[in-house]
Amino acid sequence: MTWIAWWMTSKSLPRSDYRLVIQTGYKVVLTADRTLMANYKLLFDGMLAASQTSSIPPWVTSDLLMPWNRGTDIRALTAPLGLRRIEAALLAGGFTSDEVIVVDERNLHQAVGADTAIIAVSSGEPAGHGMNSSTMTEIAGGQIFPLVMFERLMNRVKETLKISQSKAKLVMGGPGAWQIAADPRQMQKLGIDHVISGYAEGNVAELFHRIIDGGETAPSLSGEPVSADAVPCIRGASSMGVVEISRGCGLGCAFCTIARVPMIHLPEATVVADVLTNIKAGMSSIAILSEDFFRYGSTGTTANPDAVISLLKKLRQIEGLRLIQTDHANVLSISQFSDEQLSTIHGLLVGDTGCEYPWVNVGVETISGELLKANGGSVKMGRAPAEHWGEFAAEQLRRLCKAGFMPMVSLVVGLPGESPKDVQKTVDWVQSMSNLRITVFPVLYAPIDGTNGLKVKDMSRLHWQLVKESYKLNFRWIPKMYWDNQKAAGVPAGRRALLQVLGRGQVLQWNTLFALHGFRAKS
Repeated sequence: MTWIAWWMTSKSLPRSDYRLVIQTGYKVVLTADRTLMANYKLLFDGMLAASQTSSIPPWVTSDLLMPWNRGTDIRALTAPLGLRRIEAALLAGGFTSDEVIVVDERNLHQAVGADTAIIAVSSGEPAGHGMNSSTMTEIAGGQIFPLVMFERLMNRVKETLKISQSKAKLVMGGPGAWQIAADPRQMQKLGIDHVISGYAEGNVAELFHRIIDGGETAPSLSGEPVSADAVPCIRGASSMGVVEISRGCGLGCAFCTIARVPMIHLPEATVVADVLTNIKAGMSSIAILSEDFFRYGSTGTTANPDAVISLLKKLRQIEGLRLIQTDHANVLSISQFSDEQLSTIHGLLVGDTGCEYPWVNVGVETISGELLKANGGSVKMGRAPAEHWGEFAAEQLRRLCKAGFMPMVSLVVGLPGESPKDVQKTVDWVQSMSNLRITVFPVLYAPIDGTNGLKVKDMSRLHWQLVKESYKLNFRWIPKMYWDNQKAAGVPAGRRALLQVLGRGQVLQWNTLFALHGFRAKS
């Protein structure tokens, strides 16, 4: 260890602590890039940051959208939920709290030492192959910021290993692991020794012990999930206050990485415990996530409204909890709730925060039921005839709006087999919804095997008309929603105003890009 590394550490830690960290280091160090570790107050904060590209000034994205947590301890105040699950699984699998630490990149040099055996890194976009990422970079140019931050983190890891003279193995996991697992050249370039794909609470401790002991271990490893009852409660706060209520999906859509992972529902007790952990750490607003919020407690695709309402009522009893946010929902599940039940759920999510724009992401995917069916979406449509899919989806979105929600519709542009007629049908559908408080986000199709999907150069003028019609709605409602949600979460007015100014600049940027790309598009 060099003198300067010792000096940097001694300035950050109590004198009684630095010697242990510098001479030995923690056996297992868990970390993630800044887009996953920042101090977000809302779920939308993280979504906004993760959607930026390097085409905008770095100081805007880094300092304004992704503020660091402030604390006196080197342990991270918040970390992505998946990393928190791994931390809990390791502590339950034979490792001690003196051996395992979660840190952000600023404190790597304080946690890594000569005895550090594993540095485990989580990433959502290590190669930028996700549909949202490829859409943003295709339109705005540059690299998606989660990739930029991941590469910066990997450089920091390499520097830390060199300074500490550690022989630690570098292990990668997280929701983006699939982007690296099948690419040995990329693993070698990044210095990654092992990639663990999928949920891994069932065997991560065993794998880490094997790696530490020098046992024969393949570069690409499969994680083992556990039953819903065995998912370990988190030991520290999660980024954005994220708490899972379900995992998996299993509806079979060909464009989804978890299309064949059956959905399981975590017990109420686990969800409540995870929320309490976040509240105790100062996360006053939380986000309960699932691939389908309205399917919590269900059997197959048969919704269980009583289970959803029961869970929310238990969460509302937690003192200090402000806004409850959620994310994904399926049209079929929404259709199984009465108007009264939807209104009840709205009230439980909002509580007494005064939030007027609680949003939920609804995966409509395409207005062409025939196209959706051809791409594995039959189960998603339920009993709705393919020719009436767009009408069925519109009805459920209107019901959400009536109950007080602001739906965020996701569409996939360029699905295999898409025709100009399909695109025109979707354009007409978006225009027909313009009288509602609704947003629409089209993303360019990107195959889950990492191969090329739809590119900007291949988009027609009709495609660009769809994008522009969608963003007319987005530019009208997103600023209002964001201001309202931040206010409900207790974000200071000055910060809210600053982000509104940034938003206006991005509206100008994107309208200019839409006009430029649309002019160049094929007829």
